[in-house]
Amino acid sequence: MVDLLDPSLVIKTLHGSNRFAELYDYCKTLLQKDPADTLALQNAALACLHLKKFADALLYCDEVLKTNDKDTYALHNKIYALENLHQYNDALECCITLLETDPADTWALNSAGLASAELDRHTDATDYFERALQQNPRNVTALLNRALQLDRQGMFREAISYYNRALLADSSLSEAVTARAAAYASLGLKDESFLAAQGMTDADITQTISDAKSNDCTVFHQLCLDEMQRFDKQNPHANNPFRAKTT
Repeated sequence: MVDLLDPSLVIKTLHGSNRFAELYDYCKTLLQKDPADTLALQNAALACLHLKKFADALLYCDEVLKTNDKDTYALHNKIYALENLHQYNDALECCITLLETDPADTWALNSAGLASAELDRHTDATDYFERALQQNPRNVTALLNRALQLDRQGMFREAISYYNRALLADSSLSEAVTARAAAYASLGLKDESFLAAQGMTDADITQTISDAKSNDCTVFHQLCLDEMQRFDKQNPHANNPFRAKTT
């Protein structure tokens, strides 16, 4: 049973069960008693973000920042609210504040890059994304952000390279698969686009197209042939009429 006299436990319970409207109301009740209650202010902002009350979230974040202008939690929530309100100049300023404290903060670097890109400051955006990748070359968020930035600038070949790196880091990224296939299509490379849509890496795409030329067939037929060969290797007795009976 939740201790109703312990605000932190009540907040944790409401947040854990995604009851954000109730969480917001509870935090407002706490703030009526103490308008400077940091726990209530932080969680009121969080609840507002989930409820898409972004302007209200800003008010609560700013109340926290009046006391501590470098409060990381409040800055993160404020940046998220500003992004949703399309106030990218202000979001960028908050990112810079975070980076003054920790220049290696990859979350802040990615957010600064996104804000810069939205402001058409592409040189700055590139710098932020690349700084995030210096911290971790397999940072999927930075790789996708960089790819999308290049994609929007019509630099499709460069974007494909970053999409490929993202997929090598995490092959389950369906958005990267779709975007990369579209980038190939924008270059008029239909075979590459088709194979990219199957989730294949650039190296596999190149090999498949090369094999299709050698076998004088379409890439679709080559893909089917490759799948059959992989199946046969994994199940060497699948088509053997003399295999042991198991049922």
